[in-house]
Amino acid sequence: MGTTLAVAGKGGVGKTSITALLLKALMEAGKKPLLAIDADSNSNLHEVLGIRQPRSVGCVREDTRKLGDNIPGGMTRDRFMEYQIQASLEETKTLDFLSMGRPEGPGCYCMANNILREVISKLTSNYSFVVIDNEAGLEHLSRRTEEEVDHLFIISDPAPRSLRTIGRILELIDELGGRIHNKHLILSRVQGAVEDMPEGTRKEINRLPYAPEGLIPYDETLVELDLQGKPLVEISSEAPSYVAVKEILQKIGIFN
Repeated sequence: MGTTLAVAGKGGVGKTSITALLLKALMEAGKKPLLAIDADSNSNLHEVLGIRQPRSVGCVREDTRKLGDNIPGGMTRDRFMEYQIQASLEETKTLDFLSMGRPEGPGCYCMANNILREVISKLTSNYSFVVIDNEAGLEHLSRRTEEEVDHLFIISDPAPRSLRTIGRILELIDELGGRIHNKHLILSRVQGAVEDMPEGTRKEINRLPYAPEGLIPYDETLVELDLQGKPLVEISSEAPSYVAVKEILQKIGIFN
């Protein structure tokens, strides 16, 4: 089995940007085979990676549900779903990409979701590293779409309101039990050290069950790339945000 990294947190704090930086660091370190999963229904991870958006797993699930027992080619339902998901992989020289797509619509998806979990578990076992960009909160994790996570990065900016939201997310993480092996609280878009932050921010940090393991500075380079519509993986290896992400991966032993 490979190593699974997942990114979660409050919306609007840079989760997808940090996911892109994690992937860039793994690619530059030659970690492969590598699979990136966009588990956010508001999919845009493909844009920051500079790759085409493939047909989503959500579409595969919807099509399978609609077909019912009328699976073409004499295939079983699970074999048909596996084939369709394999066909939905966007393959590049450095990584493969899978988009989870939209959440369930009306109707029953129980059987399709059960097959989906088995197919994705089988698929991810073929990779040395799997990196998952979750939607805001932990909806995919709580629905057990991903079975095991070796390292979960919980992202917050330093705003007190964001940190309070993170506190609630951490409670949900604890309810998931042993499926998440290591939890890392990361503060993004920070300016200076924790001790230099406003008193309200420091109070909220002190209330959290985990101390921040890493600080990712506000980085104008990321903002400029975003404004220009360029993939964030094109960021300079000397950019402060990228250097911070590499240091976090080094600290938790990914590059050992």
